[in-house]
Amino acid sequence: MNQSLSLLLVLLVLCVTSSNSISNKVVEVNVICKETSNPLYCSNLLNSKPGGAKDASLVDLAYYTIDVLSDNSDNTNMLISKLIDEIGDNDTEINYYYRCKVNLLSEDGVIPRLVIADKYLAFKQYPALTKLIGGVMNKIVECRDSLHQHKTSPLVAQNVDVLRQIGQVIQILLKYINLG
Repeated sequence: MNQSLSLLLVLLVLCVTSSNSISNKVVEVNVICKETSNPLYCSNLLNSKPGGAKDASLVDLAYYTIDVLSDNSDNTNMLISKLIDEIGDNDTEINYYYRCKVNLLSEDGVIPRLVIADKYLAFKQYPALTKLIGGVMNKIVECRDSLHQHKTSPLVAQNVDVLRQIGQVIQILLKYINLG
């Protein structure tokens, strides 16, 4: 019985140590950013973290980029709302923007999923977080595709592309976190 307790204690220590090593793992910004479609944007984003990205853990960078994505999603939603108010009676154009609002705000949209993302990150549910961020990216791409296929505000399309780039950085951070 005493041997079983010792084995359990060793396993618990290994799990905690493994979990802490993931939380503290540091990867150079250039290594992360070279995997993105826009390495310069990625580098600027990560280095804009208060205190900088140097010596920041992957988890800290993930928290930061999720917060940036959340703020930018809120700003994009407000811009779309403003444009819808200004359009007037052009139902066709309003529908394109409305699709984006749905992708941002619906129950399974970008903004609600980012609230859940913070919780997954806090509870170290990295595989679930990776899946969740994949869903966020799908919603962003749906919005972007809708805007690019129709005559809409270039500013909204630009904002949505920034959302895509931030999401891509989060996906790469999660790749390294999941590698542990």
